[in-house]
Amino acid sequence: MIQQISIAAASVLVREKSPVILDVRDAAAYNDARIPGAIPVTLSTLQSTVKKFRRDMPLLIYCYRGNNSLDCARLLENRGFSEVYSLEGGFYAWQTAGQAIERPPRGPAVVKLNPVAEWLLEQGGDPGDANHPLPCGTPPLIKACQRGLADIVRGLVEAGADLRRADAYGNDALWAACYSDDVKTIAVLLEAGIDINRRNPAGATGLIYAASAGKTAAVAYLLEAGADAQIKTDDDFTALDLAANLDILNLLRRGRRRLAGVERGGVNRCTPGFSPPPGV
Repeated sequence: MIQQISIAAASVLVREKSPVILDVRDAAAYNDARIPGAIPVTLSTLQSTVKKFRRDMPLLIYCYRGNNSLDCARLLENRGFSEVYSLEGGFYAWQTAGQAIERPPRGPAVVKLNPVAEWLLEQGGDPGDANHPLPCGTPPLIKACQRGLADIVRGLVEAGADLRRADAYGNDALWAACYSDDVKTIAVLLEAGIDINRRNPAGATGLIYAASAGKTAAVAYLLEAGADAQIKTDDDFTALDLAANLDILNLLRRGRRRLAGVERGGVNRCTPGFSPPPGV
């Protein structure tokens, strides 16, 4: 016999007769909160679940608001169960009435890291220290610059990354940014105040490296930002001497002619953008 049972009567039933309690809501709802001792079932698993119970055992079924549980109760009655109860108002009414509910144990709170901390963690670094070397020994800022990760570089700088740190070869973050040939990364470093003309132990600057490695975009950006193309390595080579392709060679030649024009106190006719007066 099916009975729709009120919250108050169901509370007494649970306390005095210990019925089998069946939760026919979805898994997410069950996992969030349920009546203590409830067994999760669906229409497809209902019959196999109740096979283990005697037909004279009381069954208390609930859903969200008492509609689906009534259909399930009818199904169980047709299978020979003699004492089947459908909870009026469902779990919503049970919880609203202040009846006991059960929640699964919660794991530790998940702390959402900012993108820079997440990146540091992925690299095996310390998410709380922008200067702690990565397992490979490379400073995080240099690694991010090598990969052209401008947003991460900006975040590391804001987190206190030391612009003066060098790698095992004595090359700094600007050198690494030139390796990536990413002008956005170079711009972040220059904006932060990195020394554009810093020389490594061999006397090479970022511009010299970029020119020798064919990093055309980096060369163009560094020249525009005022990098000194006259600096020489310890072996007496300038960036122009080591230019790896024609585009870089032309960029450096134009830069040298422009500098020569400025030093003479005038504007060189070969300066990009120069428009000579009419008739010249």
